[in-house]
Amino acid sequence: MTLDDLFADSHLLPTVPKVVFDLIEILRDEDAAVGVVARRLELDQVLTARVLRQANSPYFGVRRKISSIQDAIQLLGFSSIRSLVVSSGLTGTFQKVEGVHLPTFWAHSLRVASVARYLAGKTRRVDQSLAFTVGSMHAIGHLIMAGAMKEQMAALNAAHPFDTMGRLEVEKRQLGYHYGDVSARLAARWKFAPEFASALSGFADPMAQPQQDPLANVLHLAVWRVALEQEGLVIGDARHVWPALSADAIGLSEEVVQDMPAPRELAFDLELMIS
Repeated sequence: MTLDDLFADSHLLPTVPKVVFDLIEILRDEDAAVGVVARRLELDQVLTARVLRQANSPYFGVRRKISSIQDAIQLLGFSSIRSLVVSSGLTGTFQKVEGVHLPTFWAHSLRVASVARYLAGKTRRVDQSLAFTVGSMHAIGHLIMAGAMKEQMAALNAAHPFDTMGRLEVEKRQLGYHYGDVSARLAARWKFAPEFASALSGFADPMAQPQQDPLANVLHLAVWRVALEQEGLVIGDARHVWPALSADAIGLSEEVVQDMPAPRELAFDLELMIS
């Protein structure tokens, strides 16, 4: 199937809940009013329950029970609320995809998102919340492809799992596009900001883009780092190649990434929240 074919059959395409889209836009403003965020959150019972569960978790050690969304937002902060909204909202768009173990898929996506946010904080050329959101949905195109091309994707997954190194190049060679291109098309369909689509389509090979996109380079490094962990490799291992061009483009050294906590550690709390 071509990229256009994938998007010609609308029943294969998920829709992001309006409340999630609204919250993502509102939470891009660090000065947004807590009351406005709370009123939007209360429109979604699942999000409300998850926010309150997180606020009352032992991690925060609050002695009194948090029962108000406004109190929960003030305790957790916009950064945590944004992460929860993005991760919970996206995971809810797909209930079942043949051939894909969704908990494993979302764990991978949250690890990429968490690493992207961490690296964005180190480079200071990319907004951390934007890096997290784009990282969360970087591979959502894989789910669309798996649903539309069941046999072909099953064979590809068996030969080259989607969360390992080189998968994007294999898809590009066999199909003429990769899951990042599909994710980018979906982001445009959902009317996310243009920088979402450009980073999603460009992260596989940032150096080939007409203009250098710091967000695409951050995402490229994040996907690489999570794949490294997935394959049981470490930075400095002779079997990996440090993506020097992307790192240099955003001013990150190999030492910075080497000193970073493991992806599974960075995403641990988020994986618990959506489980």
